[in-house]
Amino acid sequence: MTIKYHIQDAERLKAELGAAGKHVDTAKRRALSATAKKAATFISRDIRKVFAIRASDVKDQLSIRKYQDDGRALLYTGGKIPIEKFAGKDKRVSITATSKRGKKFKTSRRAATARVRKDKGRKIVRPGGFLAKGRIYRRREQDKNDSALVPVYGPSIPGMVAHPETIRGAQDLVRDELPKEFDRNLDYLLNRS
Repeated sequence: MTIKYHIQDAERLKAELGAAGKHVDTAKRRALSATAKKAATFISRDIRKVFAIRASDVKDQLSIRKYQDDGRALLYTGGKIPIEKFAGKDKRVSITATSKRGKKFKTSRRAATARVRKDKGRKIVRPGGFLAKGRIYRRREQDKNDSALVPVYGPSIPGMVAHPETIRGAQDLVRDELPKEFDRNLDYLLNRS
């Protein structure tokens, strides 16, 4: 596809088009918004290739902000994600326990499992993670049953996005798509009027 209108020539295009030059700013705004959304989708897909997380969880922590007059910034905010968002489940596991008399015996208990990374598979949440009321918890002190419950967390979305290959891929996408979007939007606006 050949590009008829280049975004770098926006000021020159305004002067050349005369009265129709008002469409240049509109085309630029639309191109920036569309490209920002495409970059956000690219980042979400790239994260979800590695991590077992839903697209809505990634999108919930995204905000697209205006940067100066003619730019957009993708901001991923938020802390660590509760581990149950990574498909947390309950499982029976065999353990060796010790009686009050000091005798060892085999028994089973409930344990929580989660699949954080797609390449690692489902793992048991250690130490002593268990599922209760839809959340995965563990005891603050492993040996004491009356110690406080502590929720278990996985990685954060900003930490996942910070991977250099993800950033590089998004930058390449913006470099390729922004001129095409600007050309397509300006062509549409000029033909419509």
